[in-house]
Amino acid sequence: MATTIDYLNAVHGDLLDAAERERRAARRPPARRMPSSGLVAAVVSVLVAAGLIGLLVRSGGFLSEGAESLGGSTGAIGATGAPTEPPTDEVVPGAPAVSRVIRTAELAIVIPRDAFDERFGEAVDVAEAQGGFVAESRSRSRSGSLTVRVPAANFDETLRALRALGTVEVESVHGQDVTADYVDLHANLRIARARREVLLGLMADAVSIEQTIRVQNALDETQLRIEQLQGQLRLLDDRTSLATIGLRLREQGVEPESRVEKASIPNAFERAAAGFVGVIAAIVIGLGYLIPILVLGLAAWFVASRVRRRRTT
Repeated sequence: MATTIDYLNAVHGDLLDAAERERRAARRPPARRMPSSGLVAAVVSVLVAAGLIGLLVRSGGFLSEGAESLGGSTGAIGATGAPTEPPTDEVVPGAPAVSRVIRTAELAIVIPRDAFDERFGEAVDVAEAQGGFVAESRSRSRSGSLTVRVPAANFDETLRALRALGTVEVESVHGQDVTADYVDLHANLRIARARREVLLGLMADAVSIEQTIRVQNALDETQLRIEQLQGQLRLLDDRTSLATIGLRLREQGVEPESRVEKASIPNAFERAAAGFVGVIAAIVIGLGYLIPILVLGLAAWFVASRVRRRRTT
């Protein structure tokens, strides 16, 4: 009988302990799990925020000042981190030792009212006075544009004279150094001419029709290559000896002429690809700014939650 009573008391104690554990578990708040939809929303929010930050940085916003100060204060540094050196002109026999630069500029000038015809004529006179010419011109009511070709040596003087026609609204100047291309073309041309001389000698020594045909085919290919190189050199000579200036004139109160781009399927695909790459680049740039902030925020939340748990226990 005593054994039965002891067993019942033990069972009763176990039941009380189990009830106490269940009561404590009921008081403890259940762990909150973020549903899948919430996780997706959080990831999308982070990507959108990163994209917005990246667009702000790429557009020259305040966030880009720190990156520019890091990259712009080191001087002339190349992509590999080594200081860039000014290009030196390599002297190659048969090639010029001077540098070759393609110089172009774009000017948008606002002129006083009822002065378009006069200033347009002055722009033409400036081109002719500098030893150049007007390659293309287009005009409408109180506004127009023209493309001027002037000697490269008179490029800066021509720009100063054109700026004096009115108020400069937009100006961009570009220079492309093609000295290396020019030297390479001269070297390839010299090699092709030497090959032609060798083939002409072989043609004179040919003793069979088969040999003559084979040498003639090689000679035709070499001559075609020479003509192609000469054409590329003439093009570079034209683009480097004559600078190109695009000028747009409009009177005060006249809206600037919008350039209408013809719609085409290849152009649409190109713009779509460029837009896709631009968005991805903006997101990557934004993540570079956003990830450190998220890491610091998560660390602060983890510390605060640990402190809160210790206080509750």
